[in-house]
Amino acid sequence: MKSIVMKIIVSLLLVLVFQQTITQSATTTLYFIRHAEKADTSENPELSAEGIKRSVRWTKLFEKKTIDILYTTLTRRAQMTFSTIATSKQKDMIFYDLSKFSLKETIEKHPGKTILIVGHNNTIPKQINAFLGEEIHQQIDENEFGNLYTITIKGDKIEHKLTHHK
Repeated sequence: MKSIVMKIIVSLLLVLVFQQTITQSATTTLYFIRHAEKADTSENPELSAEGIKRSVRWTKLFEKKTIDILYTTLTRRAQMTFSTIATSKQKDMIFYDLSKFSLKETIEKHPGKTILIVGHNNTIPKQINAFLGEEIHQQIDENEFGNLYTITIKGDKIEHKLTHHK
């Protein structure tokens, strides 16, 4: 009986060690984009014609990238920016509350996954800077909509970059 219990304990320990090794070696990638151009300055506007075109361009950009998890805020402009991407990937959107959203918790919840987050000009840089522990990115200019922020995490190594798209 003791040997069976010991075998079970050893097996469970091996499974835990294996899972921890996979988690540490898995690459987690996060993409951040700002919602596309809004139609007006009202409290919760939809996208403008140019914003709709930009959301289609974002969809084409992400077409060949694997996206596992999709997060967006509850605003119309963010959801509209995101909906074409979510539809093309056949994924559901996860809505997040800006006041409760934690990038660290999101990464811990989805290790080894590729995550796309749609946010706002004043939230994306703040979230990234808080996660990195440095003030790297400034608030996005009100008229700038083509920034793609990428964070890649593999083990203890964190890489980040900003690219601009038309």
